[in-house]
Amino acid sequence: MKPAASPCVVRPARIGDAAQAVPLLVEALDHLALQLAGVSAHAEAVPFFARLFEARGNRYSHEHVLVLECDGEIAAAILAYPGDDEAALAAPVLAARRRGEPSATHRHEPESAPGEFYLDALAVAPRHRGAGLAARLIDAACARAAAAGFDRAGLLVDLDKPGVKRLYARLGFTVDGERVLAGHRYEHMSRALR
Repeated sequence: MKPAASPCVVRPARIGDAAQAVPLLVEALDHLALQLAGVSAHAEAVPFFARLFEARGNRYSHEHVLVLECDGEIAAAILAYPGDDEAALAAPVLAARRRGEPSATHRHEPESAPGEFYLDALAVAPRHRGAGLAARLIDAACARAAAAGFDRAGLLVDLDKPGVKRLYARLGFTVDGERVLAGHRYEHMSRALR
């Protein structure tokens, strides 16, 4: 008789999750990841973001990531933190970028709204898509935010990804603004947590 598959578990990320979680987060960050790392392909951005993931005190640190682990594999990851901390968490990222390219002139472009818990990036591994894992991680991040006293969660959705926007709308997020980051347009969506 075949043993039953173990259930998927949501848990805080650990440093050792970098090899599986970082490529997912880079995929979710898409062209923003390429710009920040100063590269032209997602795979080339992974080392830059892996160093940030393994470090503390920056917006891409494992400290701000929840993973959904299925049978020992990271099936999905979400990066989320208090929006009011965004600028402070971005500063070490920009410093790392300048160390890699001293002539880099990147500056922080605010993404979150004041007072919200910001869901920065979400990705599900290709073989796990369509199983409701994204919704499960979003709900887990929102529950974590509510437990920490936040009244609202927010995120940006790429205007080129209407399917992703429909997912967020099904989960109770509504459009309340627009942002332009790295020359690309996004809609800001938020959801009440209480």
